[in-house]
Order: sequence, then structure tokens, then C-alpha cells
Amino acid sequence: MYASMLNETGLARLRWSVVRFELAVSSPVDLGDLPASTVRGALGAALRRMVCITRLPACTDCPFRWPCIYGYLFETPPPPDGRYLRGLQDVPRPYVVRRPGLEERRFAPGERLTVELRLVGRARMYLPYLTLALVRLEENGLGRGRREGGGRFRLASAHALRTDGSLQQVYDAATRQVLAEVPEWSAAELLADEQPAEVARLRAIAPLRLKAQGRLVRQLTFRVLLRSVLSRLSSLAAFHAETELKLDYAGLLRRAEAVRVREDRMQWRDDLQRYSGRQRTTMRQGGLVGEIIFEGVPPETWPLLRLGAELHVGHSTVMGLGAYELLPL
Repeated sequence: MYASMLNETGLARLRWSVVRFELAVSSPVDLGDLPASTVRGALGAALRRMVCITRLPACTDCPFRWPCIYGYLFETPPPPDGRYLRGLQDVPRPYVVRRPGLEERRFAPGERLTVELRLVGRARMYLPYLTLALVRLEENGLGRGRREGGGRFRLASAHALRTDGSLQQVYDAATRQVLAEVPEWSAAELLADEQPAEVARLRAIAPLRLKAQGRLVRQLTFRVLLRSVLSRLSSLAAFHAETELKLDYAGLLRRAEAVRVREDRMQWRDDLQRYSGRQRTTMRQGGLVGEIIFEGVPPETWPLLRLGAELHVGHSTVMGLGAYELLPL
């Protein structure tokens, strides 16, 4: 249904993969308030130790920052040629840690911990490095209590999720080999059976940290949501699919202003914290949770909102925040 629209706008070039790692827990694992953030931090540290060739204390001035696997994934710089979105310095990371979720914090020996990554564009090629980084973490552990022997696990398996819901094995734990090329997702496959709905329910799976006029939004409107989705998709396409989206941004946002809120059961959650190793401080990660029902949703916005649900939206997406479901009513 959306094939021509996706080709004309450039969204068809946006590709990603979904990979699930199964970790067999051998000693108690405590991932704290933001489990995905804890996993991301440990994964990034392990990868940096593996691939850094300069051993500089920071990546900011490193001459190899752009071609470096760690630099590209975890401290993504603007590309050297600067062809797209030249004024944007905060480049989106080419991945999302989708799981573990907020409720998946503590694991006992014998339990399984699932880590799910969405790898966008070029990041898909680096699955072997991310897999090996997870293997290296088996010895160091995850989360709190590592020095006391906690947080230990074994990488039991890794599978890529196909768009039809089936799984393809991409890692053999017995031989510790990455087995196959990772199947990719596309907007066309995701939206193949989608039908737009005039009335839609949005349910935040993880807190939404959306900004308007430089401030975090505490009362969601359709325009704020759509603007955040457009910003997310445009920057992912520019930096990780090397394409500039051809969308009528002004027209879309103008039509978004007419969308009504039928029910608003969103509320602000401010009890989540994470430790920033770079800033050496504990930071709050507040955001909107709950459900909201929109009426009068323009049909041309539906595919954009569905892509936003798949790739997350707003700030702190790499830590699993900004995830939502969009359901027609």
C-alpha cells in the first residue's frame, strides 16, 4: 500500500536488523533502574577495549573516530563529508537496545536474560564485534556486584528476527562463530499489511522523552509526537542510510495540529536513574508513560508513526526509552 510513498520519500532506503541474544545467568544479575542502559554501557566498554588502537582517554579528538567501529556505534560523529543535516552535531546512534525492559532488572542463576538490539544501516555489519563483546563480558559480568562475583552469564544463543516473526540463528555457542548474514528489515516489509486508522491508541512501552522548544514535554500532543518522529527518521536516514528524506514537513505538521485527543492517560515518570560514566554523575531519566487516544489521524502520517514505534523516538533511545505501540481503534 505504501510502496510508492516509501520510494518517493526515500524511506525505502532505511534498513535495520533485529537481533536477540539469550544470556544464561550463572550468578545473580542486578541491572538497576534502566536495564538497557546498563547493558549498553557494559557492551560499549567491552567493545572499546577490543578495538581501540590509539588508547586515547577520550574519542573526541581521535583521528580514527569515523572509521572506528566503537566510535561509529557508541560516539557517532558527523560524517566527514557532511552531505546531510550539516548543522546537526548530535548524531543519532545507529542502534537501539530494545530489551531488557524496565521490569527486567534482577535475574537469578539458571534464568535467561534476553538482550535485543536493533541495528540500523551500516551497524548491521558489526554484529560479529558486538557478539564478541558480549562473550568478553562473560568474564567481567553485567550490572551491580561484579567485583563480588555477580553478574556472570554465558552467551547461549543469538538469533535474528525476520519480518514474518521467524528466527534465524546467527551465532553458534558451541563453536563461538557468527553463522550467517543478518536478515534485514525494510519499511516496505514492515508496512506491507498496514491500514491507516483515523482513531489510534498510543501506549508507551518505555518513557517518552520528547522535547519542544528545548524542554521535555509533559503533556503529549499529536504534533509534538509527529515532529519527534520526523526528526528521528530524518536523522537516521541521513547519517545511516545516506539519503535525505523528501517529505512535506510543514504540511504534515500543519495537518497534525487538527488531530484531537480523545483520552489522555499519560503521566510523568521521574523515578528512573542511570549513572553516566562520562559525566561521573547520576542522572534522572524522566519521561511520559501510559496511554493516549488520538482522533482524526491523517492517513499519510500512519507509516511514519509505525516506523517511529519500530525505531523508537525522542531522547535516550539507545537505552531503550522512546518505545511505543500504535494500535488502530
